[in-house]
Amino acid sequence: MINTYANRRNIYQLRELAIALTFCGGYIDAYAFMERGNTMAAGQTGNIIFLGMDIANHDVPGILAKVLSLIAFIIGTALAVWIGKKYKAHYWRIYCVIPLIVFCFLTGFLPESVPSAVTVPPLSFGLAMQCAAFDKIEGQAYNNIFSTGNLKKSVTLWVNYWFDKDSLVREQALTYLLLVAGFAGGAVFSAVCDSYLGEHTIWIASVMLIILMLFYLFLIKKRERLAKARN
Repeated sequence: MINTYANRRNIYQLRELAIALTFCGGYIDAYAFMERGNTMAAGQTGNIIFLGMDIANHDVPGILAKVLSLIAFIIGTALAVWIGKKYKAHYWRIYCVIPLIVFCFLTGFLPESVPSAVTVPPLSFGLAMQCAAFDKIEGQAYNNIFSTGNLKKSVTLWVNYWFDKDSLVREQALTYLLLVAGFAGGAVFSAVCDSYLGEHTIWIASVMLIILMLFYLFLIKKRERLAKARN
C-alpha cells in the first residue's frame, strides 16, 4: 500500500490526505468560531455576512477582526501561489503548511480575553496557504478548509450518476461526499475537545498537521528511493 502511494506522480492529491486535511480545516474553523469571538478563520463568506452585521451594530472590534481575517486570507493565498511558482519541488507544499502549524500552536497559549482581531487573522493566513497548496484530489479541484463547493460537487455528481450509471462518476461523488463528512467530523471533534480543553483545543490541530506533513514527506522520500532503485 505504501509503495502504491509513493509511486504516484502527484502524491499531494491522495484522497486520504485530502480528507485528513479537510478534517483539520473543519476542526480549526470550528475552534475559531467557538473560542475566538465568532469569527471564521476559513469561511470568508460567513465573515463577510458577519461583517455586515457588525457594521450595522457599530461593533468596531468585530469589524476589525473580520476585515483583518479577510486580508490575511488573501495574503496567505497569494503567498502560497507565489511559493508554488518559485519552487517546483514537491516539498514546497510542506512549507505552506508550516505557518498554520506554528500559528495553531501559539494561539493555544493565548487566553480567550485576547481580541479575535489578533488571534484569528494568523489562522486565516495559514489556512489559506494550506488550501492553495493542496488544491486537488485525484485530479479534481477541491477545498480543504470549507465545504460548500465540495457539497455542491458531490450532489451534482450523484445526480449525474443516477442518470448515466458511470462507475467513475460514482467514485468521484463518493470522494466529495467523504470530504464533506471529513469537514463535518472535524468540526464536531473540535466542539467535543473544546468542552474539555477550551482555548488549548487548537493544539490538537497542530499535532494532526505535523503527522500529516511527516507522512507526506515520508511518501516523497519513499518515491525518490524507489526511483533510484529502478535506475
